[in-house]
Amino acid sequence: MGLDVLSRLGLSLDVPHVPVQEVHLHYRAYHYRLLSEPVFVVVHRREFDAWLARVVQAQGVTILENEGVTEVAVQDGGVLITTRRSQFRARALVAADGSNSTVRRRLAWGKGHKARLLEVLTPRTAFDSSFDSSTAVFDWDVLDLGIQGYYWDFPALVDGKPVVNRGVFDSRFLAYPAGTSLPSALEAMLARRGVNLGNFALQGHPIHWLNPAVPLARPRVLLAGDAAGADPLLGEGISFALGYGQVAAETLHHAFHTKDFRFAEYDERVRQHPILRQLRARHLGARILFKSLKWPWSLPWLWRAAPWLFRVMAQVRPDYFPLDNRRMFPGVSPSGSLPASSFATKI
Repeated sequence: MGLDVLSRLGLSLDVPHVPVQEVHLHYRAYHYRLLSEPVFVVVHRREFDAWLARVVQAQGVTILENEGVTEVAVQDGGVLITTRRSQFRARALVAADGSNSTVRRRLAWGKGHKARLLEVLTPRTAFDSSFDSSTAVFDWDVLDLGIQGYYWDFPALVDGKPVVNRGVFDSRFLAYPAGTSLPSALEAMLARRGVNLGNFALQGHPIHWLNPAVPLARPRVLLAGDAAGADPLLGEGISFALGYGQVAAETLHHAFHTKDFRFAEYDERVRQHPILRQLRARHLGARILFKSLKWPWSLPWLWRAAPWLFRVMAQVRPDYFPLDNRRMFPGVSPSGSLPASSFATKI
């Protein structure tokens, strides 16, 4: 999805990345494979962000670093932004300052919902020999541990060398405590793969996911990217952030042309964007999947019906899941398995 936005901007991904052509989905005895050219690509987030910064600078955009926003005030005719170094007055402000958005907090902008993830970078192990370097794994066995999410293995590059980015995502979509702590869940899933968590540096990240009931715009101010909200089902943020950027740019262009900075149409533009409208579908998917944790007997039924559900989705909303070039079918569990930013992010 994110690659499509870059393509429409006339950009080709120019940072080291790993194309993932096959995704394995596991839950207990249910194993599926998803194929595409590619399904997504994995990049080093800092390298990707730095590349985008260079691209916009080449277009004449000024980037001020290490400012650190401390206060935001909407005033007649504009917005006053105070940083650690200075003050700025602007006719409009786009808050794209991440999951812990200072702008959102300072303007008391509705209740936020935070997911969490933990990840490590490791070498490949004997367990990974069943997969080639273009295969990613989403293991949903952590559902049985009370985690509202999944464990992942993604191929990645560090200084040009192949590694495996491994982690666990907990959406915390529903307000009830997990049966297992997130570090314990990650430790258990790594142990299955012959990896000792204690041997690697652990990184943690919050993810603010979209609440469809909270408006994304106020007069003079727009929320975008993770400040607006990411995907609550998979924790995907970067593809949607690129989509938010596109909508924000179109909205600002219209506002400066019409001199109307109420941004009344922004939420509707977000809902209609071909990428961002998937957020509501994923919100529904998260509600269905994670609510089923209250009735564990229903989970195998959901997984058994997964291929059928995907085909129905492809018929009803082909833009969500074009099965003509993404095929899903039963797979084989890798040896040692039992019946999803951050450093590495998928686009």
